[in-house]
Amino acid sequence: MLTQQRTSGRQIFPSPADGALVEETPPVFSFLKERGEAVYTVIVQNEAGGPVYSGETTRNYLVPGQILPPGRYRWNLRCGGEERGWWNFTISEHAVSLPRPTADEVWEKVPTVRPRHLFFAEDLEAIRRDRAAELDTLRRNIALALSRPLPEPPCFHCDPQKPTYREYFGAYRDYCDRDLVACALGWAILGDEAAARKAKALLLTICSWNPAGPCSLNAPWYDEVGLSNARCLPAVYDLLCGILNEEERYLAEQTILAYAAQCEERLQKLDFTQNPGDSHAGRIPAYMGEAALVLKGSPYASEDLLKRWLRLALEIYGGIFPFFGCEDGGWAEGPFYASSYTRWYLPFFLAVERFSGFRLLDRPFYQRVSQFFLHFALPCRENHRFCDGYWCGSEDPEWPGFFAQNPFRIYGERFGPAPAREWAKKCAAPEIFKLHLLDVFLPAGDPPAAHLTGEAENLAVFPKAGFASCQTNPADQAQNTALLIRASRYGAVSHQHADQGSFALIRNNVTLISPSGYFGWKWGTNHHRLWTRTTRAHNCILVDGTGQEDGGFRAAGRFTGWERQADGCFRIEADLTAAYPMLSRCRRTWLLDEKKLVVEDEILAEEPHEISWLLHSLSEPERMPDGSVRIARKGEAVRILPDPAFCGEAGISGEFGVDLNDGVEEKVRVSMPQQFHITFRTEKQKTHRIRVIFELEN
Repeated sequence: MLTQQRTSGRQIFPSPADGALVEETPPVFSFLKERGEAVYTVIVQNEAGGPVYSGETTRNYLVPGQILPPGRYRWNLRCGGEERGWWNFTISEHAVSLPRPTADEVWEKVPTVRPRHLFFAEDLEAIRRDRAAELDTLRRNIALALSRPLPEPPCFHCDPQKPTYREYFGAYRDYCDRDLVACALGWAILGDEAAARKAKALLLTICSWNPAGPCSLNAPWYDEVGLSNARCLPAVYDLLCGILNEEERYLAEQTILAYAAQCEERLQKLDFTQNPGDSHAGRIPAYMGEAALVLKGSPYASEDLLKRWLRLALEIYGGIFPFFGCEDGGWAEGPFYASSYTRWYLPFFLAVERFSGFRLLDRPFYQRVSQFFLHFALPCRENHRFCDGYWCGSEDPEWPGFFAQNPFRIYGERFGPAPAREWAKKCAAPEIFKLHLLDVFLPAGDPPAAHLTGEAENLAVFPKAGFASCQTNPADQAQNTALLIRASRYGAVSHQHADQGSFALIRNNVTLISPSGYFGWKWGTNHHRLWTRTTRAHNCILVDGTGQEDGGFRAAGRFTGWERQADGCFRIEADLTAAYPMLSRCRRTWLLDEKKLVVEDEILAEEPHEISWLLHSLSEPERMPDGSVRIARKGEAVRILPDPAFCGEAGISGEFGVDLNDGVEEKVRVSMPQQFHITFRTEKQKTHRIRVIFELEN
């Protein structure tokens, strides 16, 4: 029997899952390879058992070439005389119709004119007319770029006296993703000759460095420099091609080919369609596809090679992608990564749409992701809770611009709802574009016929991605109480933490209860691995001092209920049992109104256990005479009333369990704002029913 049981957090979730509601047609049938490169057969029947579709593949996914109408179906998977068994699914009445074109069909419609990738020459008049504010920002970017020298090649791999990898790639993004792209856009849109000269010098400088060396995607020296080059060079070359001579075009095209080949190599090594849970790899099919589109007609690349790259990109993005982005609109790696990782592939998606009419963005995740941003990634908030980078904003010097300056670009403009469109306008023209310049002047496009986004709501749950949010007054964030919660099927893999059941409390954009911890000098420091990623750093429980499994994909949580009650109070429930294997039951309930949050835990076990009940804050807590704990920050305050079952007074500390600079050389040590940690403890018991009240002041 084909068990279809995941053995790794990188593997796909087979879909449609049994009982699933599918909102696009034809649906994508994905599964786990259990017999290697054998032939797999997907059989689809209607509710009565009549034949609908049958297809064979050696891959781990299949998209029928026919639209399946709304209705109830079942599907089975067979291989080598074995089968998985029937799973039922329903295609929604409102499902998006998305017949997939072939790579040949898209290829034939790619024009030979330049520019062809981000926009056509005939689009420029409208850009100049409609994007005046953005063009003013672009001019400031160009002035900044013109004032800076050309970059030096990386030496972090051979010279300890030179900037380290972390320092180098942070600065390199300013040269490549920011200055190079800004100047290329300045030439193409504004006809700025000084910008053209600078862009050309930057392009040729970068292309002169060995793409197989420390700038590679796949060499031992990390991949961030290579990712920037793979991302930016195709679009920049398309914009500058007319001012390059034959030798310069040769250099640029060979460099683009080298990076696209590295993208393909990496996808093959990962067996990406079976294992799409690689954080960096999800963007590179787009870079490979962009290279194919831009290099059509090149004398240095065969048409068969370019079509192969385009075909793979279209199959991935029309099939199993996105892994961390779910049909509900949530991004499982959290808002910091969602804000950037939903932007990298936009140039490819919209180029394909412009050439062929195939609208990848109409898939359910992209239609709904602006709802996720409205609840988890509003730029006005102090931080953006859950997963790595939650403490960063777009102005943060640690990762400038990585938290997108305008998360709502394209998504809010095309799909709404109204507040998302408003935020897209507010964020459109910052003082400087810091990172995501390639989508600034892309046309947003028209909304789809099957519109799945819905209106903005006070209560939003993203059950597959694993997030919930309730807001008392989302229309006015300065007069709003928000509760954010994580309980995810993804566990603690990739950029996610061992924090099932953790929550954050925000009052008028001020974070009163927050996760804790940072990266430190870079991702993967002792502090990051041994504190930030662990349960101790989050608003969760420990059982006899033990938290959830870090890196474990089985340490999952799930939302079991959510509602806004008749009295206006929000109620959200989650089952966290899978995250605590030493317990037979672990359930948490949150109740929120404008002035109070109540958190209730029901914990059962076969043996007695001590429970540590953890909270974290950005301002120092104060013990009050009545036994409560008060947190005041930036004019807002909350009083925490512990359960009488807790033993003694709360433990309060301003020290991390693992120092921010633990194990880090002095020359690269960092300084970050202090955070505070509160611990309540219980007696050892088999059963715990804990109720903690958070009273909001003002």
